[in-house]
Amino acid sequence: MSDAQSTSEDARKACENKRPPHAPNPATDTAIVPGVKSPDPDSAEAVDPNHVNIFEMSPVQALKLLCTFVESLVRMTGDVPPTPPPRSRGHSPTPSLSGLRKVSNANDGKENIGFAASPPGQIDGVALTKTPIGSPEAHPQEPTSVIGVDAEPVHIQHAIIARKFWSKRPPGIPLLEYLMRMHKYCAMSTAVYLATAHYISRLAVRDRLVPVTPRNVHRLLLAGLRVSMKALEDMCWPHSRFAKVGGVTELELGRLEVTFLFLAAFELKVDEATLTKEAESLARNAQGSGSALLEGPVNMELKLPSDRPKSRGGEKRKASSNLPSRPAITVSHSQGAIEVLGQS
Repeated sequence: MSDAQSTSEDARKACENKRPPHAPNPATDTAIVPGVKSPDPDSAEAVDPNHVNIFEMSPVQALKLLCTFVESLVRMTGDVPPTPPPRSRGHSPTPSLSGLRKVSNANDGKENIGFAASPPGQIDGVALTKTPIGSPEAHPQEPTSVIGVDAEPVHIQHAIIARKFWSKRPPGIPLLEYLMRMHKYCAMSTAVYLATAHYISRLAVRDRLVPVTPRNVHRLLLAGLRVSMKALEDMCWPHSRFAKVGGVTELELGRLEVTFLFLAAFELKVDEATLTKEAESLARNAQGSGSALLEGPVNMELKLPSDRPKSRGGEKRKASSNLPSRPAITVSHSQGAIEVLGQS
């Protein structure tokens, strides 16, 4: 009993001498909100094109290679605004996508009505007018609808949807700062940056679907990073967070993503060999050899249109005076032939 009493007495004295802990300070608690460190682009070493290992390459190194490659495309193209889509004279403008969803003729409308559920006779005491429903069977004289018969050519469709990337004026943030901002708040892997460079190279250099200019490069990169992340990563950043960091709305980010997918023809599969080849090409381009851009145009002197339109009346009169006159054509009804008599 004496030992137990002494032990309890020591415990009581220890509790009396022990001071209470300090009041909590949530602002200094690092376990709740981890600190976000800005990556230093100068800390990344240059990549040797002769010894490229994508598994040892840091994400910042791949980011700098992507930035250097895209900036070289911007310098080659220049500040060029988007041109309006071409239209043929004498025809009505191209219908919007909403018009394509409408019923093309009355027979299609009857077929769609025939498969729907029959409405009740009345709703809340209000009698409904019954619509006559046609036969769902096909008729021998039923017109055949060919999908895409009145569609624009593919290159015109690509030019129209590529206008989604263009801005009215170039953004004020430099390209490297924009990419570092994306990597700071939405960090991505090395493969995502290399795959984005591969997709943009295919669209701008090989297929030449989108000219990379200061007006569209930021949105083009944003859409490429989003598509690459979804194609390669197991976990992706939320759509709302990625849109806020990128400086666009959630709806606009979704449109940019869909536009990028259609221009890339949904061909997003890349493997180790493809990414390694792309990294070697980017490293050579970063060293100044420019081998990654040999397939593209070397000198592109594209300029903005002048503010004051020039009169072309004299040019038209001069050009029309040099054109040959039309030959006189007569039709002989007796012989059933067409004769060209010469120039009038």
